Amino acid sequence: MFARGYFPGRSGQIFVIPVEGEVITEREPLYRFMHGSPWDYDSHIPVLLHGRPFIRQGERPDPVAQQDIAPTLGAILGAGIVPTYTGRVLDQAIAPDAGRPRVIVVMVLDAMRADYFETYGDVMPTLTRMRREGAWFSEARTNTLPTITGVAHATIGTGTDPRFHGITVNNLFNRTTGRHQPAYDSLDPRELMALTLADVWNLTTDGRAVIIGQGGALRATAGLVGHGACLVNGRKVIAASYSTRDAGWETNPACYTMSTALESFNGSRVWKEAGGTWMGHDIASPSKFRASSLYQRFEAEALLAVMAQEPIGTDEITDLVMVNMKGPDYTAHAHGPASAELKQTLAELDRQMARILDLLDRKAGPGRSVVAVTADHGMPGEPPPGHRHHPQDIVRLIHERFDPVDHKVVHYYDDASNSQMYIDTARLNARGFSLRDLAAFLERQEYYTAVFTEDEVRAAQARLTSIK
Repeated sequence: MFARGYFPGRSGQIFVIPVEGEVITEREPLYRFMHGSPWDYDSHIPVLLHGRPFIRQGERPDPVAQQDIAPTLGAILGAGIVPTYTGRVLDQAIAPDAGRPRVIVVMVLDAMRADYFETYGDVMPTLTRMRREGAWFSEARTNTLPTITGVAHATIGTGTDPRFHGITVNNLFNRTTGRHQPAYDSLDPRELMALTLADVWNLTTDGRAVIIGQGGALRATAGLVGHGACLVNGRKVIAASYSTRDAGWETNPACYTMSTALESFNGSRVWKEAGGTWMGHDIASPSKFRASSLYQRFEAEALLAVMAQEPIGTDEITDLVMVNMKGPDYTAHAHGPASAELKQTLAELDRQMARILDLLDRKAGPGRSVVAVTADHGMPGEPPPGHRHHPQDIVRLIHERFDPVDHKVVHYYDDASNSQMYIDTARLNARGFSLRDLAAFLERQEYYTAVFTEDEVRAAQARLTSIK
């Protein structure tokens, strides 16, 4: 999984896997729970295709990965095979001779574990009905590490591994600047090294297809919608993401157009109307607001406004709507997968899904659209007491052993979800140690089950015998 996710210059030098059930996360209360591991609670995701007459109904036990979604939807579009695809077309789910839908929607429900469809089925009647009516892949899993938003959305959008599309973490360390930076730094999608399905369709239709990308963070939106006009011969597409600076929406105007429908949407109005609290929690800031069902309603209503205003489904050129719904992720980060807070957020998500399906029928006509539902990753449950760990403590432990005076061997390990550390290898070597020495030291800690060096991950990548 790390081999599929490794990209030179962007990945770290030490790759860690926590013991199943251990949680390595920040001390920030909004992130008490943290994903990023290979265990089922992080990697078992839903893949659901819905939309008669284009999709064949039925549950399928075939192993499926995120990379399979773009090739499958591309086959429905007639967009052809992209040379960088490592995924496959899920032919068994496609009805033959059904023609093309007027609209295809990709809904990535952030941190939506597959087992939520059972656990919370009583508050998700719309998603339950879609599962019953559509093609449901019960053995869908991520096959790259880390299992995080930026990596997964790019994998879903491009149909290829991070080793090709280049988005390997949410936050990386830049050795030339000496600081860490987010994926798509300065909202620049050119960091994405492969074409998305939306890019291909933008080029194929010369911009005539309406393409909308929207999400709770740019690292989700860009991975789905692609480059827009920041691609040779590309046209601007409609794209925006939620901003934690002002609780509004933001975009990169060089690549994208932001729908004017978003101008009236600002989260501060919502939390002020609620008195700044939700279920007893303070939500009166752009970041805190996200961990609530009110945010889930807000981001869905913003999407509905954009879809209602823009001319999707009005002609025979298939339009694309590529969406990240971030609500389940932020609520579960703060309160956990078994919380009443998450149940309420999922109930709100389901209500909004019903509204989205209704709007699609009104815009494109009944039976003229396809909706793909999936997730980027899952979320661990509550660990036993004493089994929640923090990167700062682990970094201090490393420095006590390998650099006790200056504490400079570790460049960056603040983002635990990356499941990797950025190491000053020259300094480590100068002190008489190797990356393998550091990995062996970490493997002796009770909270890691395996630790790999960059050389070991590169060697594993070389053993991947083909593009597949």
